[in-house]
Amino acid sequence: MIYLPDTNTVSVFLRGQDEQLNRLMTEHWEDLKLSTIVIAEREYGIIRHRSGQRYRDRFEGMVKLLPQVDFNREDASHHAAIRTKLERVGQGIGPMDTLIAAQALRLGATVVTHHLAEFKRVPKLKVVDWQTASA
Repeated sequence: MIYLPDTNTVSVFLRGQDEQLNRLMTEHWEDLKLSTIVIAEREYGIIRHRSGQRYRDRFEGMVKLLPQVDFNREDASHHAAIRTKLERVGQGIGPMDTLIAAQALRLGATVVTHHLAEFKRVPKLKVVDWQTASA
């Protein structure tokens, strides 16, 4: 099993805001992979919001420990198909989420997200929410 957390999930985990998410991320640590798309979004967020050193250190530790998934040619094809299909029916999702979904389809991975409504629009994509409803 491969789990690919989205950007929001990584952010909530790094801030330690959700005990259930923290427990499940820890339990499935060996099955997690980190998309370079998520890394790029977190880097942007850290700079934009001037996140503290503790958050930066936790992020760097996560990046060093988890295998990274680079965006490749096959992902580009999946991305184009997903985007076209969803936009044709007026159900497009965010551009970064489309890229993450494309990688997950290639890997046969499950996207870990609190944004189920968006990711569930992608045909054949496996998604799971590990956060509590209040997080």
